[in-house]
Amino acid sequence: MTKTTPHSTSKTINSRRYDIDWLRTLAFILLIFYHIGQFYVADWGWHVKSAYLSDFLKNIMLLVNQWRMPLIFLISGIALSLVEVKLNRSKLFKVRFTRVILPLVFGTFLIVPPQVYYELVQSEGYSSSYFEFLKLYLDTNNHQYAEHQLLTSRTGFSLGLITYNHLWYLLYLFTYTLVYMVIKPLLIKVKWQQITKKITETYILAIPFILVFLYDFILLEYFPDDTFVLIGDWYNHALYFTMLLLGYALAKSPTVWQTLINNRKTWLVLAIISYVLVVIRFNRAWGFDIDYNTASVLTQVLITALWSANKVLWLLTILGFAGAYLNKKHPALTYMNDAVLPWYILHQTVIIIFAIWLAKFELGPVFEPILLILCTFVGCAIGYEVIKRFIVTRFIFGLKIETTALATTEIEHAK
Repeated sequence: MTKTTPHSTSKTINSRRYDIDWLRTLAFILLIFYHIGQFYVADWGWHVKSAYLSDFLKNIMLLVNQWRMPLIFLISGIALSLVEVKLNRSKLFKVRFTRVILPLVFGTFLIVPPQVYYELVQSEGYSSSYFEFLKLYLDTNNHQYAEHQLLTSRTGFSLGLITYNHLWYLLYLFTYTLVYMVIKPLLIKVKWQQITKKITETYILAIPFILVFLYDFILLEYFPDDTFVLIGDWYNHALYFTMLLLGYALAKSPTVWQTLINNRKTWLVLAIISYVLVVIRFNRAWGFDIDYNTASVLTQVLITALWSANKVLWLLTILGFAGAYLNKKHPALTYMNDAVLPWYILHQTVIIIFAIWLAKFELGPVFEPILLILCTFVGCAIGYEVIKRFIVTRFIFGLKIETTALATTEIEHAK
């Protein structure tokens, strides 16, 4: 195993991991940029679309598309592992419920509706006022615009247009936390921490790759990865819950984490190679014009292995470089740790509102995206500044209300 570097992670699990704070913040900032890109990327469906669509943007979106959400769940698993030593089961449940489920519920009824409204305006020609739309949105027996009623069609319950859209992550995170609480005694019984001490560089790459490959090859065909409805979303559940558990185990395995850091340049080279091959395959270039559905099993295995490797290698690269260079305290982290959840809740609605507004001015494919980025970040910043000043809004958006040191630690690490 590679010799320990000056950036060693071999601290106690109670030590503050600033690289995880940075990763969490940067992952959600990347999510904001990704959703802005969804407005402009050609051929990829989204709630609303720009008149200025880009084919080239697909290649950039592909760079992050496969690993952005696995990274967020992996970080969530690390945070869970770091905070659980300070919380008993009931307190962990309370923190998750108040900081995750309540924002999900309020967000579904207060923040998400404008997204659905503008989606209907653009795709269905809906012309009534927003307040008339709210009546339609809150009517669970509404059967209009059935193709936009994803939760209703997938769950079988009469939910009408009500949806949580981008807030699905909060529901999944809460559900996975409950599952973890159930299986934790089993993890203790099998003494998994002793097992992780024997893991080498080969296993670090092989274990997640094999699992992700199996999910991609077996489950993805039957359970599409773009529904984000809790019931029946088995591909995403397998992938994201695995990432959460991997993050959980990683946080308790400083030797393994250090190995990730020491081999970061290897992961980066392999990740770049896999990404180049993914782009070539995606663009059907240089003889890669192969129809997956009619290809031989061996060809399908190779194509799937390429996509799976791309996911895993970028995750290892990001964790390695973050551990080496970002495990440092910075004043900006105080703001970002508190702001990241409200920004996440607000961002997609802010994007869509400003995107529809800016589209009226026909600013072109350069100035409009630049202004949309600026408007989105300024809008989220202003929204957070308002939210943090009132007890009610802090509660609704999952911000801490208690002032004790323990409460601060819980909330920073348990989102």
